[in-house]
Amino acid sequence: MKIFSNRLVLLCMLVLIAAYAEAQQLKLGKNPTTIEKSALLDLNSDKQGLLLPRIADYTVAPLSTAPDGMLIYYVPDKLLYIRKNGTWKKLVDETNAISSVNGQTGPVVSLTTSDISESVNLYYTDARARAAFSAGTGINLSGAGVISALNTSNLWNAAQLQGRNIATTAPADQNVLTWDAASNSWIPKATGSNGSVTSVALSLPSSVFSVSGSPVTSTGTLSASFTSQAANTVFAAPNGSAGTPSFRSLVAADIPSGSNNYIQNISTGTQTASFSITGNGLIGSKLGVGLSTTPANTLEVGGTTAASGLSGLRLTGLGAATLQTPLTNTLAVNANGDVVVTSNAAANNWLITGNSNVNASTQFLGTTNDVKMVIKSNNTSFLEFGRRATLGLVQNYPEYTNADESVTFVRSALQFDVPSTVQFYKPKFWTTSDGNFRLKGPAAGTDFFELGASGTNNNGGFEFIIGDDGDEPILFKSYYYVDSSYTEMMRMQSKKVGINMAGVTPAQTLDVRGTMRLTGSTGTPDNILGRNSGSGDIATLGFDATTLGITSGSIKANNTSAVWNANQLQSVAVASTAPTSGQVLTYNGTNWAPAASSLPTVSASRLLGRYATTSGAAQEISLNTSLKLTTGGVLYADSTLAIWNASKLQGTRVSATAPTSGQYLVYDGTAWVPTTVSSGGSNGNGAKWSTNGNSGTSPGSDFLGTTDSKALVVKTNNTEAMRVDASGRVGVNTAAPSSTFHLTGSFAANITSYDNPTAAVTVNLNETHYMIARMSSVNGGTYNVTANLPAASSCPGRVYVFSNTIFDSGYGKVYVVPATGEFIGSLGKNTTMNVDERQSAALQSTGTYWVVIYKGSNQGY
Repeated sequence: MKIFSNRLVLLCMLVLIAAYAEAQQLKLGKNPTTIEKSALLDLNSDKQGLLLPRIADYTVAPLSTAPDGMLIYYVPDKLLYIRKNGTWKKLVDETNAISSVNGQTGPVVSLTTSDISESVNLYYTDARARAAFSAGTGINLSGAGVISALNTSNLWNAAQLQGRNIATTAPADQNVLTWDAASNSWIPKATGSNGSVTSVALSLPSSVFSVSGSPVTSTGTLSASFTSQAANTVFAAPNGSAGTPSFRSLVAADIPSGSNNYIQNISTGTQTASFSITGNGLIGSKLGVGLSTTPANTLEVGGTTAASGLSGLRLTGLGAATLQTPLTNTLAVNANGDVVVTSNAAANNWLITGNSNVNASTQFLGTTNDVKMVIKSNNTSFLEFGRRATLGLVQNYPEYTNADESVTFVRSALQFDVPSTVQFYKPKFWTTSDGNFRLKGPAAGTDFFELGASGTNNNGGFEFIIGDDGDEPILFKSYYYVDSSYTEMMRMQSKKVGINMAGVTPAQTLDVRGTMRLTGSTGTPDNILGRNSGSGDIATLGFDATTLGITSGSIKANNTSAVWNANQLQSVAVASTAPTSGQVLTYNGTNWAPAASSLPTVSASRLLGRYATTSGAAQEISLNTSLKLTTGGVLYADSTLAIWNASKLQGTRVSATAPTSGQYLVYDGTAWVPTTVSSGGSNGNGAKWSTNGNSGTSPGSDFLGTTDSKALVVKTNNTEAMRVDASGRVGVNTAAPSSTFHLTGSFAANITSYDNPTAAVTVNLNETHYMIARMSSVNGGTYNVTANLPAASSCPGRVYVFSNTIFDSGYGKVYVVPATGEFIGSLGKNTTMNVDERQSAALQSTGTYWVVIYKGSNQGY
């Protein structure tokens, strides 16, 4: 054994690291200056080979948890083994390998569609790929390879008619299939019996009502109206006694004692009637209105509703008055309800319609003490500003412990404005209730795309969705930097997958524009191409000619066979009797058979029902003029009539005056009238963003910001925390942002750390990750960490950092795995990047692949 000095070993490592950092390739052996560009490791020798490690037991650690793809020479079997799906798999011994495929005996054989014989049963062409067969619902695939239909399956024993469900309820004798909208299915139901009404009449007291249209013997409308009465009469019982009411004159006895319906002449107590006072005069030093006690002020008005804030004082007409320029002082109400003079708050508040002439150096939106600034909608926090400690975001993790750090905390989804050409699917970021962060936005104006995490309960995944019409493609392309060209490799479109399509929509479920190679298959297909689920062999399958046939290369059902031409409904037989026009399927106690419909005939523009108060035969029901029936059988209200076009609200008349934009319905003492209501109020809160939140805002016109070319400033503890300047640039902790988003100071990012892991770790990276850190200080018992990258196309610009810290006797690696079909830096597709002991690496997504920002030593020297 040769012993090398630490200096020599270190020198060799530095040379290898330098070579790897320069080209990320290594060649050993002859012609070291000539290297295969596609190879990470190139071995060239005519006298020496690659000697793999001799392993006597692969069940011991760390081989028991080795990553997939590792190769060893297993001494007991004297064979090569490969790690696959978490287990060690034996590579096939050449003595047991297939020696010939389709007459070809070379180490690699080609099997194309030209090698499969054409037959009268199935039409093959070179443009069609052979597809694997397996038995689906309603199809049986026997061990002998024969396909047949399962007529016991509801697929053939019809569970639907024209795509509409049939209930599983067993029918009774003489039932018919009837459509039931409540259950959205055909159900067996007994037919109704016939009946008729010859005459309907209306009788009312003739002294009060006049009846017309009575009786109705066929069709018509019964109506009644009040008869004319003498002036100044009331409808009441006889004077002084009980009896049948009639119209008569009002007498004094009709008004009960102490009634609230007339003016009372009292000198003490409380007036309970309504009255009016006219003329000029003086009232004593204090006047109380709506009080039961002595007034405390010159004028004291009761009747305030505490819950709604509505006072008992109304200044008629003031709501519709023309707004004037705000004055320095305004009237306000203190805690006792007294009206006092105070400064006008409108001069020092942000209005919900925006402010002008704002001085960005002295005026701001925010707090002047160490209290977080909260922006809410519907009384729910959406955005918060403040110190980390003030926001309650201090955690015992690196970069989260600075209590004085200025933090902007977003508590909602983010949606972005779009050009007018985008009609649907406005772009947004959000997190689902399962903790999945997603992005959705428009594609080509009216289509949409969606990508992000999926899954529940620690069983996560990643989705990429494109669509709207159903035929939008998902494309996978490669980029060649020499000529800046993009090459389409694969597309998924219209429920089909195409490879090497060059922009063409796939014609089949799997469409490969090029050759296909099947190795290890046996058999000579001459009928239907199928695959043995056990061995994977491609071979022909038989089929049941009674129920299936092959015509012009397509498998078709024999529709003369009752297994397809349904002879059962939910396991109940259907009679073979040919139906005649107008007949319905009726259950006769044995099977479904055509029979004449027993439903009654209904007159035009009538409904079938029963208006009698007792059960019985169906009756025709006519429609009032306010209801209409379309030719398609849809009942609708005539909205041009005032009965639907409401002329009253809760019995109070609505004015016919046409409203203008922004008006409210205001009761003027007689009717609801469209009225312009000022957004400001005497207490200065109507047109401002209240510190307690606002309601009734209009997102289209109400906004937080300025209406001129002035910056919007947000402060906490009287110190500027954020600014949006006149150009829309956002600055945090800076008064002069120079970019769309300008941050002065630090920012915190998530660290996922695995210190001395006691089992193999696999983490699927998503938007919640930033740094993956592994630390090992123990010799034995620590395991590797595998980080699976998301698709680069799902997160353009995203950065991940990896660190593998080793000290004392620790060891192990961090494996970074790209998404299927993608690559990292100059590594090949689907090639894992190793972050070895005492190394760090940083990657960033270009939207197509991952570039290596840095990869090297993380030593402290």
